[in-house]
Parts: sequence; C-alpha cells; structure tokens
Amino acid sequence: MKTFNVEFLGCKVNAWEIEALREGFRHLGLSEATDGQADIYVLNTCSVTANAGSTSRNRIRRARRGNPDTQVLVTGCYAESDPERIEGIGGIRRIFGNEQKDGIVPFVAHELLGLDADAPLPAYRITRMGDQTRAFVKIEDGCDDNCTFCIIPTLRGGARSRDPDEIVEEVNDLVRSGHHEIVLTGVHIGYFDEGQGTRGSALIRLLRRLARIPGLERLKLSSIEVHEITPELVALFASDPVFAPHFHLPLQAGSDRTLARMRRKYSTRTFRERVAALREHVADPAISTDVIVGFPGETDEDFAETLSFCREMAFMKIHVFPYSVREGTAAAEFPDHVAPEVLDARKHALLALEGDLGARWRAGFVGQDVTVLVEGRRDAHSGWLTGLTDRYLRVHVDGPDRLFGTLVPATVTRVVDGAVTGVRREATVEAS
Repeated sequence: MKTFNVEFLGCKVNAWEIEALREGFRHLGLSEATDGQADIYVLNTCSVTANAGSTSRNRIRRARRGNPDTQVLVTGCYAESDPERIEGIGGIRRIFGNEQKDGIVPFVAHELLGLDADAPLPAYRITRMGDQTRAFVKIEDGCDDNCTFCIIPTLRGGARSRDPDEIVEEVNDLVRSGHHEIVLTGVHIGYFDEGQGTRGSALIRLLRRLARIPGLERLKLSSIEVHEITPELVALFASDPVFAPHFHLPLQAGSDRTLARMRRKYSTRTFRERVAALREHVADPAISTDVIVGFPGETDEDFAETLSFCREMAFMKIHVFPYSVREGTAAAEFPDHVAPEVLDARKHALLALEGDLGARWRAGFVGQDVTVLVEGRRDAHSGWLTGLTDRYLRVHVDGPDRLFGTLVPATVTRVVDGAVTGVRREATVEAS
C-alpha cells in the first residue's frame, strides 16, 4: 500500500485544506506514513512573511532527505508567489497554485496511482480532524480588500463563500465524531455571503444554524475585522453560551496615520467603540490582536500611539509581526522604510507590553470557575492534563487519561511563570 504525508504552514485555512487532502487520500486507499518515509508528500505553504517562504523550502528539502524517491507536491500561497524558486530546489513532481488545489487528489489518483482517468473518484468530506479536540471549518476563502502590506488577496483571489448547507453538514459530522469545539475560519470570514448583498446577515444566519446542532459545546470565530462587529453579532454572542467569547480582532496599528497608510477600514475610534460594545454586552470577552511594527513611514510618535492604544485595549494576547516587505504590495514601494535596529527595538518593546498585559489577564482568573476542553496529550513539562477554556486560556489540571477530549470543570488556583493551574471540580462532562 502506498503511503502519504501532508503538512501545512501558516493559517487555519491551510490546516483545513490539508485535512481535506488527508481525507481524499484515505478514500483513494492510501495510508498515512508516520516515519517520514512517505511515497507522496504534500506541503501547503504560507507566504504571509518573507520567513514563511524560507521555512517552506526547508520543509521540502527535509521531506526529500527522508525519502529521495518521494513524490513531492507543493501548493499554497508560497507556491503561488514564487514557483520558480520552488522548482529550483529540484525533485518537485508538481506545483499547484491556490486555484488548482482541487486538482491534487485527482492528480494523485490518475498520475501517481494509475487509476482510470474516466472512473469517478470516491466521494469524501471531512468528518474528523485527527485526534484534535477542536476542529477548524473553512467557510470562506479570499479577500476583496487591498491593504497595502498584504499579498494574500493577490495569492488567494477575491472573497468567495462555501455553501451554507455544506458547512452545516460538515459541522454535524465533526460534532458526531467527538469534536466539542468548532472554529470557523477563512481568509476574511466577515465576507461570508449567500449571494449579492448578504454579507454580514449571512454570517449571522449561519451562526444561528450551527448553534442548534446537538452536541456542539463551543462555536468560535477564528478572526474577524473590528468594523464587522455589528450590534447583531454582539447580541448573538451575548444570547447563547455556545458562542465562545474570544474575539481575535486584528488591529495592525494603534496610530490613525499608520492605519490610513495601510488602507485599513477603521480608525482607532471605531476599534475602541466596537471593543467597548463587546465588553458591555458579552460577559468578560477575551480579545486578542495582531500588530505590525516598523511599517514604512512609522515614526516614533506613531509607535508610541500604538503602544498606548494596546495598553488601553488591555489585549489578552498580541501577535507581534515585524513588517516584512512583500513584493507586489503597495507598501513595498513606500519610502521611509524603518531601519532594522529600530524595527527590532519596537518589536521588543511591544512584546514586553504584551507580556505584561497577558500576565495581568491570566492573573485575573485565579479563584474563578472555568471549563477546560482537555486535549489528547499531557503537558510536556508538568505531565498534567492541559486544555483551553472558552476564552482561550490554557489551564493545566491533574487527572487520568480518560479525561482526554472531555470538558472538565475546574477552578483556577494559581499562575506561575505564565502557566495557569487549576483543580478539577467534581462534575465532568465527558464525550458520549
């Protein structure tokens, strides 16, 4: 029996796409390799930063070292942006652009396995995501925005949505397979629609349908733009505990001047107002963000405004991204690029603030009751069970392996060096 191995880099959309490939290969009768010696290797690459391309090339080389005879297939955003450099590695059987991904399973079936080209391929869909407790479901792909720093719309194309019925069916399958938490993902999920003029309202309708699925304990948005936090969305999340009160709202900069140069669709005033609405109506929402430091033309004053705004917003987590030049974007042509040493200093300053804000946020949970979705592994250092709450707080608790994949009520007792520890309460809700 021929074997395969699939890997991804980057976003949760890539994670979902690689799971779809995994299901497709299994339906072709392939077995997943566990020793790095696969006959067929697929890498779904990332190109959001310059470093992502380097990592993609290293992964390809590593796969070829593991088995020089492996059939290497490369797809994703880096395959779209720089196929010539990937070809230069040598030994690549084929490169698939983002719009060609649906052709990977047929290519493997007909070109690598020799199946009859006229014979229909087995139908398949994602019903389980390995041994993960959470499952990612892609509802949308692409983006219609034109942020000056971002190459993704060029590589992924315009926004387009999956059929709502197909999404509901997939989530039903995943919940029946034992996934307690579903995370909806996409390049720009606020652009999910059912046709012309349904953006915003279509997402609300989809969320309401999914919330009614029996056995679904948590429903989460992977990320959403702050100007898409509407009163209707706030009211929905406040109305039902199935909606996880963790909101990832990309800020990118806390300076209005920088936001304008980035072509973002909001100001700091809008961001502040939407976050205030969440905190007023949703119980103790956890809010995380992305920030780019060292954007071309960012002055010391601009960066000071970003630090101040992040401190004011009291984010529970800030993903800090040093600005990375992406050829083909408007920002790549901007003057006044920030000197590397200045960029590095700003990165460390924001990381220091992020550490302080995160520590303060975690400390606020001591003495609180939480519910932990226990992952299927133990913490490598403590040996304790570990998992996430609905607010994306990682908690360690003691207990037997039978609690893997279950929802465990606990009380947070202490936070030491960033590690949150709790004690289990008597009742547990185990997977049926």
